[in-house]
Amino acid sequence: MAEKRQTVLMDGQEVEITNWDKVLWPEAGLTKGDLIRYYTLAAPYLLTHLRDRPLTVTRYPSGIEGESFYQKNCPAYAPSFVETTPIRSSNGADKTINYILVQNRPTLAWLANQGCIELHPWLSRYTQPEFPDWLVFDLDPAEGCDFDDAREIAFLVKKALDELGLVSYPKLSGATGIHVYVPIEPKYPYSVTSGFVGTIGRILETVYPAKVTTERLVKNRTGRVYVDHLQNLQGKTLAAPYSPRPQPQATIAAPVTWEELEVVYPHHFHLGNILERLEKTPDLLAAGLTQRQSLDEALTAVGAGVT
Repeated sequence: MAEKRQTVLMDGQEVEITNWDKVLWPEAGLTKGDLIRYYTLAAPYLLTHLRDRPLTVTRYPSGIEGESFYQKNCPAYAPSFVETTPIRSSNGADKTINYILVQNRPTLAWLANQGCIELHPWLSRYTQPEFPDWLVFDLDPAEGCDFDDAREIAFLVKKALDELGLVSYPKLSGATGIHVYVPIEPKYPYSVTSGFVGTIGRILETVYPAKVTTERLVKNRTGRVYVDHLQNLQGKTLAAPYSPRPQPQATIAAPVTWEELEVVYPHHFHLGNILERLEKTPDLLAAGLTQRQSLDEALTAVGAGVT
């Protein structure tokens, strides 16, 4: 079958679109065209959380039921409006990765055309790649527990952070987990932020061993919620706020209020209703972008120290 091509003028840039009607979410009946439309209309919100951050994407060229792959390096065929930043690999390999920066709406449309369903930005900006301005508690329910368990642990995390004087923001992962974001001053290396999250996780594990684990081996987490501090290491990423997810209902990684978290479930926000929500509800994570918090006292309180 011949590939259908169309060129769209967007913000002064020509974006080539192919196969608008390719089905990406069969159960929801949503196509690549629906994804492009969403990225285009939600650009003000997506760009808020993607701009200046090195990006990893997950591509589903044949839809969520087909093969998928992660991509970090910007392909050579990317159009000129796609900005990039070279970053040396942090895993000891002598390698430089040319990361995509999502600085404009045409880049979002181009990514959608590439079948990029998941957008995974760094927790730091390319201008200070070693110093994150967010830390995140990634709460992942293991086999034998579910979203309700993750919800319970999220409120325990909030209580711990409240006692440390740190404001936090919850986000539905769009799957079964919950992400709790904490905005911080970009002066702590990833080793410190990861260590801080790990320390809080171990404290909660000690207090509530029946429901919380920091165990890295999946087979040993059964029945508990895993507090994944390793997602705070350089180069590790989570689905961006308002990123779609490769779930049958086309769910969205949606920020919520702590009051909403008491009642919502992952399926509540999806491509079919997220734009309507954004019209009525402001970006709940936007405040954190300017609300820089010191970790100094919290690190001392939990015995992590500043390095």
